[in-house]
Amino acid sequence: MDKPILATGIRELPKIAIVLGTGGIKAMAALALFEFFEEQKIPIDLLVGCSGGALACATIGMGQRPSQVREMGLAKLEKKLFTKINYKSLMGIFSSKMGTFDKRSGILNPERYQNALREYFGDIKLEQMRPRTLIQTTDVETGEGVVLSRGLAADAVYASCAFFPAFPPIKIDGRYLGDGIYSAPVPVVEAIKRNVDVIIALDFKEKVRTEPKGFFSCFYRHIDNTMRTLTRSQMLLSIGMHHHEIVIVEVDFDHSINPWDVHELPSIIEAGEVAVKKQKNAILSAIASFTKSSPQPENRPDKNPTEKRAEKKNEGVKDSANQDSGFRRTIAINPDDDEDRPKPGRTGS
Repeated sequence: MDKPILATGIRELPKIAIVLGTGGIKAMAALALFEFFEEQKIPIDLLVGCSGGALACATIGMGQRPSQVREMGLAKLEKKLFTKINYKSLMGIFSSKMGTFDKRSGILNPERYQNALREYFGDIKLEQMRPRTLIQTTDVETGEGVVLSRGLAADAVYASCAFFPAFPPIKIDGRYLGDGIYSAPVPVVEAIKRNVDVIIALDFKEKVRTEPKGFFSCFYRHIDNTMRTLTRSQMLLSIGMHHHEIVIVEVDFDHSINPWDVHELPSIIEAGEVAVKKQKNAILSAIASFTKSSPQPENRPDKNPTEKRAEKKNEGVKDSANQDSGFRRTIAINPDDDEDRPKPGRTGS
């Protein structure tokens, strides 16, 4: 086992955020990352999750240890939660005379799933969670991303996982909120807004090449492709915005895994262990390299008038971004993933 990073003499640890992307139950592969942080005695300051990643973040945020989740699993996540069809909504897709379908509708009845989440999380609220936990959702009326930081965890997680039109959105603070996949599948930008120093982002990918069959398979494949494009563009934006450390860990799966496939949990965590093992040096390096350089004198002799005008012009930008100079940025991807290795100027999805 590697020597815990806290025992290496680092005087000041950075503020660390873990960002978990969409992926259904596959997001539980992040347990391997949380176990790694426990072993290294590295504190986490912020959790940001989307869809399945929201469930994983909230599970850790409410106080569950990775070992507990390994032992107990997610027994309440059963297939029956996803099989109760709302026939009125289903018929409404084909004919308004036979049924109704609007922004409040879903093909599946959400009661079983919502009840399971409420039983799992109880009355715990997001603002009570430690580390601080943020949940990415989408306003289904506007398409705008909405990040929840307060309110019942069960409702927030449901909203982030409510894959419209399969599940209906939930009304929170006057807005109908659904799956965060439509606005920020891997919500790294939100972590950047919170002025953290090191971001570890997990992206869960199914490398399935079979042709989709049936409506839902075709629809999900289309959404998955769209999500990948959105993720790539947001990662590029994140790299440009963030002046510290970003490590992207890609967790690959060679077969399709449904949200209710609880029996896959051991293999899911194993996939996470493989991905984290590949990237552990990049993660430790990102944290260990957290050193602030000495501030430059305000009035050094070699400053010319042009430099001074440029500094004055950019002063407000620096203050608003709250960015310290002297941090090195690291972008790390799956080193063995040749197929998806980003080209120069691009980042992995």
